Amino acid sequence: MQLGMTKQRFAGFLEGRLRRIATALVIQVSGAALAFLFSIVLARSMGVAGVGLYFLAVTIVDIGATVSRVGLETAGMRFVSIAHSRGDRGTREALYRTCMGLVLAAGVVIAFLLWLILPHLSLGGERAPELRAELPILLCALAPMALLVIQTDFLKGIGATGAATFMQAVLPPLLLVAGSTALWFGGLSSLHTIALLYLSVILVALACAMTAWALYVPGSWREPGSFDVRRLLGTSVPLFLVTSLNLIMGWTDILVLGAWSDPDQVGIYGVALRVSALTTFVMYAVSIVVSPQFAALHAEGNLTALRKLAQQSTQWTIIAALPLIILLIAIPEFILQIFGIQFKDGAWPLRILALGQLINLSVGHIGPMLSMTGNEKTLRNCVAASAVLNLVANLVLTPRYGAVGAATATAASLAFMNLACWRMVRKKLGINTLGFSV
Repeated sequence: MQLGMTKQRFAGFLEGRLRRIATALVIQVSGAALAFLFSIVLARSMGVAGVGLYFLAVTIVDIGATVSRVGLETAGMRFVSIAHSRGDRGTREALYRTCMGLVLAAGVVIAFLLWLILPHLSLGGERAPELRAELPILLCALAPMALLVIQTDFLKGIGATGAATFMQAVLPPLLLVAGSTALWFGGLSSLHTIALLYLSVILVALACAMTAWALYVPGSWREPGSFDVRRLLGTSVPLFLVTSLNLIMGWTDILVLGAWSDPDQVGIYGVALRVSALTTFVMYAVSIVVSPQFAALHAEGNLTALRKLAQQSTQWTIIAALPLIILLIAIPEFILQIFGIQFKDGAWPLRILALGQLINLSVGHIGPMLSMTGNEKTLRNCVAASAVLNLVANLVLTPRYGAVGAATATAASLAFMNLACWRMVRKKLGINTLGFSV
């Protein structure tokens, strides 16, 4: 009887979403596999220290691009999904123009400020001059990277999840794998050539994403309409604070390792971190589909459907991702030696990070639920507390224990953040994502 009820719940969850979830999942798996392959090629062609320098450089670009978006990726997707569901073309196109313009301007300014500041920082140990020499090239990718995220999130907001996920999760790693493999076999692999490749890939991906938008929404630059910029920024700024705090959550470990350790440790830890992130591809695939629906259902006041969607998406995310987490905990050495024998030292960091991801997956899509239902300030507060914990723990543990300390600090703060958000979802929305729907 219980099995029959479970099958009915699964069928209900998939109804109307099967094609989109399957498409997003296939694309996410492909993107994760390509990103994994790119990391292998990079590790084999550049060695531990070279990979460490690349991770540091890309971390800086990611931080700048995230700051440049000012939280508009989530706020824009929230409002555009509502406008699109109501058939309000004018509002939809005004949102698109406003967000793209604001992010482009912010990206240029942030890139210029980083160009002025970074030469005075010591990242990369003895190879810091090599890292600083390539940063101008990578900083040119900052604004396009920020725009790519905005563009793909707007595609998700209008239901074009397949195209959005492909442009964001598959096309860049596909081009990076092709380019880095060619450089490797040509004996041309270096931080300089990989930096040029990275810039080229981001520009191509952005051009493709904007072309896709023009095909889905022709005339978006000419459609009359308006949207209150103060309302947009009033929503995005709290989300930006959340995003900024997520930067601390996501990149403190790499930056602290880069300041207190050599590039070898950064390379080993960076690979372990990316391998552990493979466990989240199922969650992202489902989240791409359900996040806009969270906003639409909440706007309609349909809390019963919202609860059912949240609980069922959590259950099946756990079921799909659990086998991979078990493998990462059980045989990390076997997995890491694919990158090279030196990377086996990342076994314990990988185990610790995988345990942190297990808690992340277990509580479900709580971040999108809070941000898509008008509770972005609550999300900000949860992430703020976790970011402080992450920063303090990394500063205490990483200098003493290296990659293991960084993994412990990151996993503990990630677990704290997700459990805090889960509690607030229960308090604000009355939804227990761990519970079974009826």
